[in-house]
Order: sequence, then C-alpha cells, then structure tokens
Amino acid sequence: MFHDISANMRQVMRDLEEQNERDQRAVRSVSEDVGRCLALLAMSAPQGAFLELGSSVGYSSLWLSLAAHARGVSLTTVELDEKKAALARENIARAGAAGSVQTVHGDALEYATRFEEIAFCFSDLQPPELNAKVYEQAVSRLVPGGLLVIDNVTSPRLQTELLKRAENDPRVDCVLLPFAKGDLICRRI
Repeated sequence: MFHDISANMRQVMRDLEEQNERDQRAVRSVSEDVGRCLALLAMSAPQGAFLELGSSVGYSSLWLSLAAHARGVSLTTVELDEKKAALARENIARAGAAGSVQTVHGDALEYATRFEEIAFCFSDLQPPELNAKVYEQAVSRLVPGGLLVIDNVTSPRLQTELLKRAENDPRVDCVLLPFAKGDLICRRI
C-alpha cells in the first residue's frame, strides 16, 4: 500500500507536513509515523465502517484512505471546524482520494452515534478530553476485532481517566503506543 502512493498524494502529504511544521497549532496533524501506523491498523480491521473523528485538514485522512481504497471501503471523516472541513475535502480531492473518503462538516460526537458496526475508528478531537466521550460511544459500536485509536492521550495533558477506563474495560484489549502525543489502541474482544 505504501509503495503504491501516487505522486499527487505524496505531494499533498509533503505540502501538509511542511504546513504542519510551520504552524502546528493551526494544522494539528499526526506525524508520518502515526499516519503509517493508522493505515496498517486500518488494513487489519474486520469488515465494517471506517470512521475518523477530527480530520483537521485531511493529513491523517490521506493515510487512512490508502487502507480504505485497498479494502474497497469508504472512510467517513468528520470535522467540526467548517474551514478545516473544506480544506480537508480540498486536500483529499487534490491527492486523488475523494473516491475513498467522504468528508463531513459536523459534530463528531453526534456523528459517531450514526454507526452501529464500526470496524475502525480514529479519534483526534480537540480538546483531547473529548476523546473520553468518543471512547464510550465508539467501543459499544465496534464489531468484534474492531479497532479504536485515540490520539493525544499523553500530550498536551495526560488523559489518566481515559487510560484507566480502557485498561479496566473487559470489552477491549488496549495498548498505549509511545508516539510523541501518545496513541491509545483498543481492540474489541
């Protein structure tokens, strides 16, 4: 999948990486390593819906689109900020991934409840404390073997209650990956 990234997509990814370096606060994108990890995890997810909550300008959406395209499914990405949703839609189209990604402007917390059989969900909401709510909404909707990945679990603030909840939840197995901002991966049992 990584060997087949088109020149257009590589260019859009590079542009977004450079923009993120210049203004990380405005763009708020994951790192390339996190993006690659997301794509690999999404490739291994069972059948069901692919959902991204908090698309920002679409960088992580592009990585997830690789798995969605390879799997023949569609990724739905939801962004509350109207300008960022428009930029995500534009970047996804420029990269040639619009056929695999539906970009929605809306409330991700509300939108997550529209899906009953989630195979893969990536949550990158701001502020990160919203992810505790996503956890409660998404875990109950994950299909067996389904994956929930939550970004920003250790930075800018340690999400102690969320980590305790996941570690003690008999519905999932979980691991905290030590990426710069901490990524919690939960797999529905």
